[in-house]
Amino acid sequence: AYFPSASIAWRFVDEKFMKNVSFLNEGKLRVGIGATGNNRIPAYSMYTGLDVNRASGYSIGNSPEIGVIPVTLGNPNLKWESTVQSNVGLDLSFLKDRITLTTDYYYKKTKDLLLRATLAPSMGFNYAYRNVGEVSNSGLEITLNTENVKTNNFTWSSSFNISFNKNKVLALNDDEPSLATSILWGNFNNAYPYIAVPGQPIALFYGYLFDGIYQYDDFDKSGSIYTLKNDIPNNGTPRENIKPGDIKFKDINGDGVVDDYDLTIIGNPNPKHIGGFNNNFRYKDFDLSIFFQWSYGGDILNANRIEFEGGGPNTRTFLNMFASYADRWTPNNQTNKLYAVGGQGPTAYSSRTIEDGSYLRLKTVSLGYTLPVSK
Repeated sequence: AYFPSASIAWRFVDEKFMKNVSFLNEGKLRVGIGATGNNRIPAYSMYTGLDVNRASGYSIGNSPEIGVIPVTLGNPNLKWESTVQSNVGLDLSFLKDRITLTTDYYYKKTKDLLLRATLAPSMGFNYAYRNVGEVSNSGLEITLNTENVKTNNFTWSSSFNISFNKNKVLALNDDEPSLATSILWGNFNNAYPYIAVPGQPIALFYGYLFDGIYQYDDFDKSGSIYTLKNDIPNNGTPRENIKPGDIKFKDINGDGVVDDYDLTIIGNPNPKHIGGFNNNFRYKDFDLSIFFQWSYGGDILNANRIEFEGGGPNTRTFLNMFASYADRWTPNNQTNKLYAVGGQGPTAYSSRTIEDGSYLRLKTVSLGYTLPVSK
């Protein structure tokens, strides 16, 4: 494969109509377009994989002999995944370069994605690597550098950057309506926390909508036996196993049963914008650097809550068993925040542990002193 690119720039500050604009030291408009490639999939994926396995071999003279069976389906038509990106940029400098501004708008489209595509059961294989699917990314990046103070003994300069990015799944395998992805994590291996849907951002969180906790009013009582009322949906486990204090999920389609048809998008991990702000100070031989970093608008899956509040593959029993654990449901503390001990319901992800991942972090503080050099 080949991946061409081209770019052009116009330094308009040199034009005659800009001669009287004294405060502008630099003005440049940039336009570029180019393609890049990606081939990062397991080696030899174009070939069918064979397994030498005595257990599946042949019996000759009552002695098992080694047989060879195909285990993965190759694809000799694999080619490079390609991304075409276009970019428009503007570079400005003001007041003898004390203020510089750089802005870039980009759009890139990736096609022929190298994906492990699901195959029809009649093929005899679960998946094969194929060139399928398309994804787009577009965004705006802004960088502002300023020299705020400059004297013989003291200087202060700042650098600010912010980036906005939007991505979208354009197509999946053979017009597949969605593609769910699991995480290899204990007994959650068969649950799918991420989903890709054409027309939506990539890697959305997928699961049930948390709907509180089952209370005593949701049950009919006969002696010491509590039976879930007929008009109250289950939570993905058999109705007869549900008890007061168990977790409740929303029955989205209203059929009275919580099942795979009630799984939905429960969060978006893609932030609206990210950025950083750095300040550098110098006083005589001392220098100080302070760097802030942030991300805004992206969700996170707080797996710590699954692990420590009960329901995870390695639940910390000593924490799970504390009835006084903050906001945990008990007969004397009928909360709607945290289910009772052992009341986590089916192995499933839900909006209960999806949280706002926005943050502002003081990432780096550096103080230095320059030793004088003797002459």
